[in-house]
Amino acid sequence: MNTSLERRPLQYLIATFALVLLPHGLQFSPWLTLALGGLLLWRAWISYRGHTLPSTAVRFLLALGLFALIWLEYQSLIGRQGGVAALASLATVKLFETRSQRDIKLVSLLAYFLVGAGFLIAQSQWILLWAILAMLAITGQLMQWQSTQAWWALSKQLLLMLLEALPIAILLFFFFPRLTPLWSMPDEQLSARTGLSDEMRPGNFSQLAKDQSVAFRVEFEGAIPKPAARYWRGPVFDFFDGEGWQQPSMDQTGGPSIETRGPLLAYTMTMEPHNRNWLLALDIPESLPDTAMLSNRMQAVNSSPITERQRYRIESHSAWKTTSDDTLPAALQLPKAGNPEARKLAASWSTLPPIERVNRGLQWIRNGGYSYTVSPPLMNGTNSIDSFLFKYKQGFCEHYAGAFTFLMRAAGVPSRVVGGYQGGQWNQNGQYLIVRQANAHAWTEVWLAGNGWQRVDPTAMVAPARINEGLMNGFNNADALPFMGGAPPAWLQDLRLHWDSLVNNWNQWVIGYDMRKQMQLFKKLGIDEVLSSEFILRMLLAISVVLITLFLIATRSAKPKQDGASQLWQQFCRKLAKRGCIRAPNEGPLTFSLRASLLWPEYNNAINYIAQQYIATRYGGDAEALLKLQQAVRHFHS
Repeated sequence: MNTSLERRPLQYLIATFALVLLPHGLQFSPWLTLALGGLLLWRAWISYRGHTLPSTAVRFLLALGLFALIWLEYQSLIGRQGGVAALASLATVKLFETRSQRDIKLVSLLAYFLVGAGFLIAQSQWILLWAILAMLAITGQLMQWQSTQAWWALSKQLLLMLLEALPIAILLFFFFPRLTPLWSMPDEQLSARTGLSDEMRPGNFSQLAKDQSVAFRVEFEGAIPKPAARYWRGPVFDFFDGEGWQQPSMDQTGGPSIETRGPLLAYTMTMEPHNRNWLLALDIPESLPDTAMLSNRMQAVNSSPITERQRYRIESHSAWKTTSDDTLPAALQLPKAGNPEARKLAASWSTLPPIERVNRGLQWIRNGGYSYTVSPPLMNGTNSIDSFLFKYKQGFCEHYAGAFTFLMRAAGVPSRVVGGYQGGQWNQNGQYLIVRQANAHAWTEVWLAGNGWQRVDPTAMVAPARINEGLMNGFNNADALPFMGGAPPAWLQDLRLHWDSLVNNWNQWVIGYDMRKQMQLFKKLGIDEVLSSEFILRMLLAISVVLITLFLIATRSAKPKQDGASQLWQQFCRKLAKRGCIRAPNEGPLTFSLRASLLWPEYNNAINYIAQQYIATRYGGDAEALLKLQQAVRHFHS
């Protein structure tokens, strides 16, 4: 048969472990998640039926099989993904050799480690809530192995422990020095995602129109620019290979001289990680963070990839003039062959002044019967521009920007494609702008004598509402977008914005609480240096005040605690006292039950039975006797 461990607490342990593995299972490969889930069900079945645990050889094969799955998926047994998967697998297999309370403690310790590893997945409010529940569940099942208290009494004790720990946790969160990371993980593929890439091919941006995830959020220090002026500049695509546009190297050398015009816009951006070096900024950025520069394509470029959420302040001008740009030859590059009809059309404009060539191109798109759609037909190959301009006439922003830039180059006007985002949704609750991946956009820049590089957006010729009112207003068919990207009910949209405001506050004040913000808090408190004698004294004083306060509260409210058996025995004694048999302070259970039996012979069996069960559970630690005592006392009539 199975071990001497009790069945019900062991099942609680298995259920607790399933809770601990829940967020990890959502990140593991499907096969590994199914394998771990199947093993937990098998272990629960063994406990329920009282079957024999598998042999050492079987457990070894189970661990070997799980490691094989991990290696096939992650090519490693260490690191953030492989290491956590290996730890979860080992802990699951350990359940199959859990025969003593020592094993219970070891599995519980592994579960605590897995809870901590959950913050390697994410640091959202949901992960924190899960971590609290998981920690309470692990601690509660540990207490259950060594206590005969009812579940509600254990729950109350757990909550009190949590409330006592919160002040210390909050104090350490705000004041524990954040100098350098306490640990680091081996390099592996980054989990951050991006909406934009280093190249633009037909279909790239139209797919992003269905992605409602947040790209970045913006807080303005003054007036908010109108939707038509919200062009968030990203990668610049200069090279056309016949099918798609590619970004050149992001160098600082060369480039135009920039003369900014128009009002100055100051704003702070909170950008989600995207694994690229570029930053997003309104045209044209004038001041950038210390770690960033302006490339020779007027693009804001960070010194390292954005692999975690970044918050930075930028100042931009909405109008500009550029001169003497040595990148102009690249802005006329075209393949030697391909798209003959587009070349012929552009050649008919080549004798006109540059500004007229631009206007002719825009008029062609405005009057050519084109339509704006997120589901354009497939247009690949070396004649994709001709297919779009003269055959299908359906496309998204990348089709219009790419085709217009091709026409301008073929007409002799230096031009290039600029990728980024356009528009955004204002969140009145948090007073900031939300820019989603669905706002990804592409437009054209042309070089005009006297003004240099200037923005031209051919998409505005076929879908002006897309630029002036947002993506959802750019389509005649509302079904073209996902539910939340289209026109959801007002109450649902408002609920979504409230939730985003909560998420943003969490990101800013919890996840984003770094060394810089900590130092700002310290300076407000009059502390100029971390780990100074003044800081250490204040830290120790604050911790002492919290501990002394908790101690005083605990001592003032502390009352003698009785275990479950003693509480039931006192209840039984009160019932007998109502009949006139009052137990003396020095009278033991056997003596008292004997005296009570003599007074009421008709209850002799019930009184002696209650006394025996009380002794068995109070002094013998018999959990089953506690349940019998509870039932007997409940049914005993005074």
